[in-house]
Amino acid sequence: MCAAAALRADTLTFTNGDELTGTLVRADQAGIVFRSNMANDVSVPWDHIQELRTTETFVVVESSGAPHSGQLLISGGMVEISAPAAALPQFVPETHLRMIVDPETYRKAITARPAPWQGWKGQASGGFNQISATQSSNSYNAQVDLRRPIPSLPWLTQKSATLFHLNSSYGKLSQIGKPTVVTSIYSTALEQDEYVSKRLFLFGNGELDHNYAQGLQLQQAYGGGLGWKVIASAPTELSLRADLHWTRQRFLSAAVTNFLASSLSESLRQNYGRIVWTESISLTPSLTSGLAYQMSGLSAWAVPVYKNFSVNFTVIDSYLNNPQPGFLRNSLQYSTGLQYTLP
Repeated sequence: MCAAAALRADTLTFTNGDELTGTLVRADQAGIVFRSNMANDVSVPWDHIQELRTTETFVVVESSGAPHSGQLLISGGMVEISAPAAALPQFVPETHLRMIVDPETYRKAITARPAPWQGWKGQASGGFNQISATQSSNSYNAQVDLRRPIPSLPWLTQKSATLFHLNSSYGKLSQIGKPTVVTSIYSTALEQDEYVSKRLFLFGNGELDHNYAQGLQLQQAYGGGLGWKVIASAPTELSLRADLHWTRQRFLSAAVTNFLASSLSESLRQNYGRIVWTESISLTPSLTSGLAYQMSGLSAWAVPVYKNFSVNFTVIDSYLNNPQPGFLRNSLQYSTGLQYTLP
């Protein structure tokens, strides 16, 4: 049994002549992850590898997305793929390699249909402040941005994606003999994207907004439109959206209004090493009620501190041209807190 296990082991030879036996876990353009009983999981860049030979079948995906399956011999900057059904082996240069994974991972990424609560990626952050003195105050903020892409592996052509957003801020200031001042703001949105090409997608969305600082009790917006991924590769992701939606506004002491509006928006995600900057701008003119136009902008920085945890700094500016009488049109929020990124 020990001899049979040894025969099935993959062999990794380093450029200095050292060897490891174990199992290839995965590989990408940067290098490989190799699992050995002696060294556990090790990450090895391509320029440190003299030869890698596997005894099990792996799927090799080229930069173009074309897959190849078979046993591997990697040497001299070339991946040789030998399949039992193929008369001759196939060759893929390391420079044209996107990823190497086991067949089970490849099948799950392509054919799996995860449950609605599975497959989410993104981050959640929150923070609070509390003071107890002559004046007592407390404030809380929370932000959640999640994305559920199908398929989940980034090198595969995207078919669909579900997006969820939540931003909430609440504060209360009280003093004996004085009226209590309350600030309550939240915004939540759900969007479903369906891709018609690699960069072009159709989407439907719904959004709920409440802003006590502008006298807005509840705003509902439901609609859909067209989106375009202008840049879709790390470290920069830039997308544009245009939609048409029905809106219902209800203020604290004003008549409910219904109108048709459109939105033009831009969103950007930029990686500076492990530091991530996200930014978005949205312009929403009303098509049937000229005064009810809106604008909003967001800028957020996430600075890593430990593993999946980061410190988040967020600024949100919201302009509502038709607020409750006696309230300002502009609402500016600044918040900071601890952010967790889903693995």
